[in-house]
Amino acid sequence: MLKLFTIFVVSVFIFTGCADKNHTLTHNLGKKETIYSIKQAKSIDMPELAKQLEHYSVIFVGDHHNTQKTHKFFENLLKELDAQGYNLYLANEWFTPEHDGLLKDYTDGKISAKTLKEKREWDKFTKFKWEYVEPLYETIKKNGGRLYGMNISEINRKKISLRQFDTMTQKEKDFYNSLDVNVSAHYQLVEPFLKHCHKMPAKSEESCEQRMYRVQVAWDTYMALNVSKIAQKVLKTPKDKLFVFAGAMHMEQALGIPLRFSRLNNKPFIIISNQKIQKDEELKLDTNKADIVYIYD
Repeated sequence: MLKLFTIFVVSVFIFTGCADKNHTLTHNLGKKETIYSIKQAKSIDMPELAKQLEHYSVIFVGDHHNTQKTHKFFENLLKELDAQGYNLYLANEWFTPEHDGLLKDYTDGKISAKTLKEKREWDKFTKFKWEYVEPLYETIKKNGGRLYGMNISEINRKKISLRQFDTMTQKEKDFYNSLDVNVSAHYQLVEPFLKHCHKMPAKSEESCEQRMYRVQVAWDTYMALNVSKIAQKVLKTPKDKLFVFAGAMHMEQALGIPLRFSRLNNKPFIIISNQKIQKDEELKLDTNKADIVYIYD
């Protein structure tokens, strides 16, 4: 008996040692458009998605910029929740808190969507298509909800990148000093996207990768701070829902905005992202990608 037990213990150690501890677990799916719940490991429809959001007051939605289908999916979700009597609020990456007055004029009906676009100088600001985001704003407006800006300005991102402390206010310095650039999992997520640094002109003795990552952390942290402030302001009843709409990189793996938000606020949240079907690749979803994934062709 002792001999058998010894063999068993040795076998456990051998096979445990051989296991690939870095193996990523995935959901391997067929190539069809669907809404996939990673929590439930199954495809769901729009009414079921709305039902899953019932107990979450903050919904993070990752965007694939300039993709019509992902914006239409989000518009349909907002309309579904509007029909169910929810009060909808949207914090948006394309605006800063300085635009909140302008956004309120829009939702109050004082200015049109066309005027909002003009006053934001949209065509000068970005090449992303206004016709994709406008229906989202219109849905919030018709719901009687509010739009909020949450992004950090380009000027402040530059100050943080180049550590221009002499141009920072005390508030900006305090924010800079609060940045946590030591979340290794977040760096691993972002690091592959820093590879184009060598194409940028040198502006500092510090490496471009370090500067870009610090800006990414500042970006996520600043938006999380504003989301927390907005949540405290608007989430008063179980029928209130705050949507946070930004690029998927800010959301996935719960390492960008959601991580920083969770350090500031205990409101329950859920993460929705998306995945494009690639013709020559298998469709695999990392189990930690998001709670819900919209898969599109």
